[in-house]
Amino acid sequence: MKNPFEWFHNLYYGEKNSLSAFDTKNPTSLDSLLKKIYMIGRKHVNLRMKNSLPAFNAAYYVAVCLANTEGIDESNFDDEINDAIRIIWIEDYNRHHPIYETYFPFAELMLIKWMVYAILSRQESISDEMEFFLQEFRDKLQADVTDEDLSNSGEGNELAFLLEIAEVIDDWKYRYHTDLHPHPLDPKYYSIFTWVNQVRLYTLEELEAQISFFPTQDEQMAFLCWARDAAKQAPPKESSYATSDAESLPF
Repeated sequence: MKNPFEWFHNLYYGEKNSLSAFDTKNPTSLDSLLKKIYMIGRKHVNLRMKNSLPAFNAAYYVAVCLANTEGIDESNFDDEINDAIRIIWIEDYNRHHPIYETYFPFAELMLIKWMVYAILSRQESISDEMEFFLQEFRDKLQADVTDEDLSNSGEGNELAFLLEIAEVIDDWKYRYHTDLHPHPLDPKYYSIFTWVNQVRLYTLEELEAQISFFPTQDEQMAFLCWARDAAKQAPPKESSYATSDAESLPF
């Protein structure tokens, strides 16, 4: 079975469509802490406020992936974490800007990784394995900023603000019972490319797992109805378990 990072991000944990979907107005909420972290970055490196939406979405997606990774204390997902954050940020950027962009600022990458740390470390209940992982994750985040080569560069000076974030998180007195289970994006937002590039390539085992990620029967049925309709619209192509023809789907 795939590890969580191998699923297309919106098919594992769906992004929110606006900042208003996050509970940033409540001063004791976890989202309020995340906003506080983001605003530290905005103050020091002139981040755009509209970029906080992909930052929140990427942070929660990565946190959910890590929370559902078996043997997290023995895993190294540095590349997967960086890639996932970069993909979500760039996808959002390219949806809202006329000029295609592939450059992702290192400062924002580091800031979002601290947001991931905040989500996972402020939970009321944390397993021993997660505690071990979080300590290593934090050590790496701090080492990245204090790296001698980076510290002696102009970029290193710009990133010094990241060292403030650990204290902000440590001083946050509230703890949470955040639902960190998979919860894909509502199928009504899927495009035909979600079917063509992702779902119709599933094995039967992967399809069953995908359905299980939806927490309610209504959401599972909505996904199955979407898959049926997408299969009718898409051009035929061999997949791991069937062609894209609706009649050959295993449901």
